[in-house]
This record gives sequence, C-alpha cells and structure tokens, in this order.
Amino acid sequence: MDELWQNEYGFRKITLRDYEIYSDYTEVTSYFTGLWASNFTYIWSLSRKKNINVFYKIIDGMLVTFIRTKRNYMFLWCLPIGQGNADHVVKVLMKSLELCRDWNTQYNVTKKPIVYLLNELQLNFLKTSSYFDSFFILTGQKSKEIIWDISKVVERKGKEFQAVRYWLNRIEREYPSLQFRRFTPSDLKQVLFLKKRWNEASGKRYSRITDNHTFTQIFRHYQSLHELIFVATIDDRVVGVVTGEILPNKLAWGCIAKGLPEIKGIYEFLYTEFARNIQELNPEINLLLTGSDNNHEGLRTFKEKFNPVLKLKLYSLKLR
Repeated sequence: MDELWQNEYGFRKITLRDYEIYSDYTEVTSYFTGLWASNFTYIWSLSRKKNINVFYKIIDGMLVTFIRTKRNYMFLWCLPIGQGNADHVVKVLMKSLELCRDWNTQYNVTKKPIVYLLNELQLNFLKTSSYFDSFFILTGQKSKEIIWDISKVVERKGKEFQAVRYWLNRIEREYPSLQFRRFTPSDLKQVLFLKKRWNEASGKRYSRITDNHTFTQIFRHYQSLHELIFVATIDDRVVGVVTGEILPNKLAWGCIAKGLPEIKGIYEFLYTEFARNIQELNPEINLLLTGSDNNHEGLRTFKEKFNPVLKLKLYSLKLR
C-alpha cells in the first residue's frame, strides 16, 4: 500500500531526512505558522507510532501533510505550508481533501476527511478568500493555544508576573545550588527516572498522559531533530528538563517540560531559563509557542501566570 502511494500518487513517507524540506517550506509560508502541533518534530514523532502513517506531497507549490490511520482513514494534519495567498491555500486545501476523499472511498471509509488542526490566526487568513465559506465547514475545539512574549518572560516585570517571581524567589532561596545547563547524554538515565516519577505523580491529575511517545522519540533523535534540551540540577541531581527549538518561522517552540513534583517552582524556573537561553541564542525571536491548555484548568492556570500575548482558539475543517 505504501508503494502505491509513493509510485502512483507521488506521496512520500516522512523521514528524519525531511527536516530540511519542512523547514524550507515553513520559512516562506505566507500565513502565521505558529501552530504548535504543525512543527516537524511533532509530526515526525507521530509517524513513529504503530497505528498511523504520515505522508507528504507537494501540491501546486505547497507542502501538504497527510495522515493515514490503520483503518485506512486519510485526513490532513494541518494547513499546507509554503507561499500563496488565501485563495491559493484554499484551492490547495480543496485538492488535498478531495484526494483524501477519493482514497477513503476506495477503501470504503465513509467518514469525511478533515484538516485536523488550525488556529484562530490561520482561520482569519483563510477567511479572506472568497472561496472559503462556500467550500468548508468549521468545527471549534475546546482548548486554546498559548503563546508567550519571550522578552516579557525574561524580564518578568509588573503585577502580571508577581506569581512567577514569587516561585522563582522561593526555589532559589530553598535550593541555592540550583543550576540550569545544556543536556548531555550522561544525563539520560536521570532524565528517564524523572519522567517515570512525573508519570507516577501526574497519573492522578490527568486521565491520559499524552507525551510519552514524543518524549521517547525526542531523546532518541534530538540531534537530528535539532532539539534544544536543558536540565535543571540541584547538587548535580537532575530535577527538571525542558526541550524545544528555534523554528525557521522565527518563533520558539517549547515541547516538553518535566520537573520533580516535590520541587516547588521548578516549572517557573525551567520556562524562564529556557526563554532566557532562546533570547541569548537569537534576540530576534519574540514569541514562544507553549502548546494548548488541553482544556485542563490546572494547565491553563499555570500558563496564564506568564501573561500570554496570544490565546488562540483551535479549529478543524472539512469540505461541505
């Protein structure tokens, strides 16, 4: 079946080597590409799951990402990336979804193909096309994507950051040997133990832990994925880890953050130090994508501490 896609339909199964092509197309994309889940690292990690395949295809000069489930249901993961005004993007979307529909029909799948995820700014861009309302049905999602201003997180001025300052002062006072540095392979054993501890503690608060797979893939392939990984240590013991990237769209991407549950203030420390390091690496980077709140009150409350500059609604699309 994969051979059919590659030979007859011109699809390519995503691999680590496709990091560069995704970067090139993202860099020239005409709309706001700040959708957390559309980053190559996350998309590629999905392809490593046993129950789905991830393909891409260049359609009219844009790169389109397709997901095929084990039941042969085909859909688009996110919007096509590359150059093009709203009319062009909408036309590529239509062609891509029609291709999904043809595939689904061939394999007796009755469910309509969708664009799984886009955010509010991307939707506003699409709506400037006169074709949009005629061809698409919109479905809203409950969660919102949270984006921080890096300079504000680093400076932490004003009453908006009072809670962050409180926890930073507390952790630095209680743990004077607390340090933040780059991850090295010798840290891996402690990092894996940290993740195990986090899972055990967080299983009581979350109905499902969703990042186990992504965590594994990133730490196996972080160099090929150009992932930045930092650890927080107390007396040389790893008590926190944070990962992310500087993206080709001039945004920062925060992927994973884990801390020992007994170290209060560890997440405030991880994120503020991560933002500071991003700023040092590239002072032109202004925005940090931290993902959605997953419609989880505790996660939403934490991310609100950092005074988000954007809180974007999330949507799915399908053909009428």
